[in-house]
Amino acid sequence: MKNLLAILLMVLSWSAYSQNCTQKLNQAEDDYEAGRLLGIPDQISTCILNKSFSTEEEIRARKLLTLVYIFTDQEAQAEQAMINLLKEDPEHRLDPQVDPAELFFLYDQFRTEPIFRISFKGGLNTSYVSQIEEYATNNTLVHDNFYNGSTTDGNDSYQIPGDTTSTDYDALSGRNYNIWAEILFQRKVYEDVDVSAGFQYRMSSYNSDSYVNQLNLNNRVTNSQVYLRMPIQGSYTLWSTNRDRILLPYGFLGGSLDYLVQATASGARAGGTAYNTSTEINLIETNQVNRFNYSLTAGLGVKIRFKTHFFTVEGRYDTGRRNYINGSERYTNQEYTFDIGYVEPALSMNFISVSLGYTMSIYHPKKF
Repeated sequence: MKNLLAILLMVLSWSAYSQNCTQKLNQAEDDYEAGRLLGIPDQISTCILNKSFSTEEEIRARKLLTLVYIFTDQEAQAEQAMINLLKEDPEHRLDPQVDPAELFFLYDQFRTEPIFRISFKGGLNTSYVSQIEEYATNNTLVHDNFYNGSTTDGNDSYQIPGDTTSTDYDALSGRNYNIWAEILFQRKVYEDVDVSAGFQYRMSSYNSDSYVNQLNLNNRVTNSQVYLRMPIQGSYTLWSTNRDRILLPYGFLGGSLDYLVQATASGARAGGTAYNTSTEINLIETNQVNRFNYSLTAGLGVKIRFKTHFFTVEGRYDTGRRNYINGSERYTNQEYTFDIGYVEPALSMNFISVSLGYTMSIYHPKKF
């Protein structure tokens, strides 16, 4: 009970002290308007040091100190007061109808834009396979491979030319969706133009189905990857200098260096001498894949302004520029070629991704 009473007394005392500081600030502003400047710093400095003002009052107090030091010809104190004001309100805006020209003159001597921004993004991606060259255990000119539920021509089924039964060969699997996350460090290089670089973690996978040489002999393989990527990109944001706009569309182009941390293939075959056969293969240990790659990226998004920070909604397309498969080891894995009856063609990995993000602006106000 005594502890509760003590806490209550502390809260009431702090509330009374804060109210007293509000009164002091109002009085100091009245003194400024009346031209009584010299006593103002002593009136409000203690309240600033004790953090007794609300955020709005803190900004008013620091701006008032800046004005007082300007008009009492205390240049060093005015500059420090401006820095303190910009730390409290990094994108503080002056009003030409109210603020004096002397304050504009001092304000223009300071950096008021962020030195860089940190962007956090995360979302979903789905893989698209581009087949570079065909390899298989069967005649792929007759029996097409399905990737994520469709052939390279976009069909989810086909018929064998010359087959009088007109039997449909159908896709056996669909599309997968996986997660990814990214951190980017952004810096403005020109009006509306930013460059950024960072790190990305991406999980991805694609499904491959094929018929070896007849309808009842088929295989299904799910290839899964984990990538660490180093994206570098340039972006253009419409109306980025207009602080009154809430929605800011942007587009970007770039690329990334990609390192394959994990790659597995889970396969199953139906038909043949052993009717059901399944296995999981570590593609890195068996040297079936190339671990280093590079990609090109393009995307569109919108920033939603929240004070000096942003929420983002974004869509992008990544296209791999090297063969994902190590062709020199294509036929060396017997679990693939004999147990599953599958040989991976030469292919590149592409992704369509969507994300939500949050961008923080980092400020360090200083005189130019």
